[in-house]
Amino acid sequence: MSRLNLLLWVLLLGASSSWAAEVIDEVDYVELAALLARDGESQKAADALAKVDLAAEGVDLAKYHTVAGLVALDLKQLAQAVESFAAAISAGQVDPLIHLYRAQALFGLERYDEVIKAIDAAGDAVSGLSGAWLMRAHANWMLDRKQAAMDTLAEAAQRFPANTSFQRRQVFYLIEAGLYQQAADLGRDYLQRVEGKPEDFVAIGTALRRARSFDEALGFLEQARLQHPQDDAISKALAQTWLEKGNAYAAAEILAEVAERERSLFAESAELFRRAGHPMRALMLNARVEDSERKLKQRVGILVELKRFEQVAGMESELYRAGLLADEDLRYALAYAFFRGGNFEAVERHLSALTRSDLFRKATELRRLMQDCSGQRWTCG
Repeated sequence: MSRLNLLLWVLLLGASSSWAAEVIDEVDYVELAALLARDGESQKAADALAKVDLAAEGVDLAKYHTVAGLVALDLKQLAQAVESFAAAISAGQVDPLIHLYRAQALFGLERYDEVIKAIDAAGDAVSGLSGAWLMRAHANWMLDRKQAAMDTLAEAAQRFPANTSFQRRQVFYLIEAGLYQQAADLGRDYLQRVEGKPEDFVAIGTALRRARSFDEALGFLEQARLQHPQDDAISKALAQTWLEKGNAYAAAEILAEVAERERSLFAESAELFRRAGHPMRALMLNARVEDSERKLKQRVGILVELKRFEQVAGMESELYRAGLLADEDLRYALAYAFFRGGNFEAVERHLSALTRSDLFRKATELRRLMQDCSGQRWTCG
């Protein structure tokens, strides 16, 4: 149970320890609901509250609405929780935590301006609760009061020096704001204080990459990879950094390793090897791609690059069965492969199906070449 929950249940049940020991003629459903809710039986607590006659003499309305709000909050009935907490305040509930719970419900409803007002209403009584500071900061951020959010986190970090969550949140806010270098600087300081989670390394490494500090990002992510060798998110971030630095081969090697665990990446690693000038390695990885459509399309491109035009032409039936000849790039690749093999009839069959203007121009040039070597087709190969 959280500290907030414990504090409020002490308020609600302070005099209830004797309740179970007393023999009473009638069930006090408000007390019963409070006990059930405290024990995590929120739905049963709601059922008990439904039996309360609010018009009956002696019903503690402040307590009733407080319990109803807590139950609704636990059941994710946020709008009802907001109404119940407001009713509790109107009925005389004076404990400041009621405002913080109302803020929590409003936060879930994304009514951020009201969240801040509710926290303000709680006053100094909640200033020692880190959750209240985080909630205020995020509400300000979502209201586009970015400086207020950062100031709140900075003040909270001073108030709770052992709590690093405020600095961590600052890092992610800076990344979201596009202030990548500042995020990276603060992130490095944060990671010197704590044993960061893998996602922290990814976020800070990504911030460095976006700030175009590639060498620093690579060193940072390589170190993170040594600490978390099985975390694929770090490896992917490292591969992306190598790629943006211009080293497709290094990126391909990393992704090929990750693909052994995440098979959907075989196609991407194959493409990177192709771009890096290693088509044979690309072809080997392409054989392990499980998405048949993507596999066939990629295979055509790799075979064309390897100048294996006979193999490309031999894929015509397979591409037709897969329904891929609607892709005009594949159509043109087949036409060119047949051209290199001297099968002009097949070339024309595929060229006549092209409609895209860029490919139509290429088709015109290919027809001109066929005409030039029509007497000696072997010279077109």
